[in-house]
Amino acid sequence: MIYIICGEFNSGKTAKIKSIYLKDKRGDGFITEKMYRDSVFYGYETVRLSTGESVIQSLKSEFFPALEIPLYTKGAFSFFSEGFTFADAVIDDVILKETCPVFIDEIGPLELQGKGFNELFKKIITTDRTIYFTVRNYCLEKVISLYSLEKYSLIRI
Repeated sequence: MIYIICGEFNSGKTAKIKSIYLKDKRGDGFITEKMYRDSVFYGYETVRLSTGESVIQSLKSEFFPALEIPLYTKGAFSFFSEGFTFADAVIDDVILKETCPVFIDEIGPLELQGKGFNELFKKIITTDRTIYFTVRNYCLEKVISLYSLEKYSLIRI
């Protein structure tokens, strides 16, 4: 079964998916948590739920290192390839170890453009696993359509 945690921007989707994982500490996957420096929000990191290991995924473009070239730029953010490589490795490990349930935070605008977590999400939904993932309300119908999701349950935030 696929569980879609949906809500508006900053509505608590990441906190919800994390709380579902922490309730039983079963399964694995990743969340994208906000990073702050001196109470200033500056980006996101991809965090593996089972280990707490993390890799920077994106920074607000004004904080992105001047000598590096971002993998993508979307809105106010520039993305590192390492964050997506890390997430891919997490999902490959989940598949290899037949871990269930699987947690993915989040599928959204980048994935709708065939970027970001698109490939790993396509890979995991072909497995027979319980999957929890987050999505913003405005992307919900497009994500359901793009990935041809049929059996799912909505968890609205």
